[in-house]
Amino acid sequence: MSTDCQPPAASTTAAIEVSPPFNKRRLDRIDEPARPLGAKRAALQLRRQSAPLAAEAKAQRRGTGERTLASRDATVAFALRATAFGLLIERTQRQAVGTRLVQTMVFEDQPTFDRWCDSEPMRFEDPMLYDRLRREGHEALGGQR
Repeated sequence: MSTDCQPPAASTTAAIEVSPPFNKRRLDRIDEPARPLGAKRAALQLRRQSAPLAAEAKAQRRGTGERTLASRDATVAFALRATAFGLLIERTQRQAVGTRLVQTMVFEDQPTFDRWCDSEPMRFEDPMLYDRLRREGHEALGGQR
């Protein structure tokens, strides 16, 4: 038995030649880096990002009985307004680009408003905004608790 680990002197391995179509992978368009945005598209995206903040500032300046509360990143905003029918709340949920979901609700009394607040997901996502929403809603409904 031999303990020699050297390969035999005459190696039978030959270089493998690959034909031209298989030696290089063809790049698909999806693999290419993204093209830069055009000037119009970049301006539109910038306007969409700054629109929630501008709308909130305009509502504050209006001086009507409407109060607007928004999350830090302005993805969710609540507009509260006292009406003859009760408290009107408009909940606006925005995505970075694209769709916007707007829900409008009217609460006649405080227990109904409290039940809605207990099921609002912002309670967990942004507790500070949730607390401001409850306080402002109670104040708009007349302050009884």
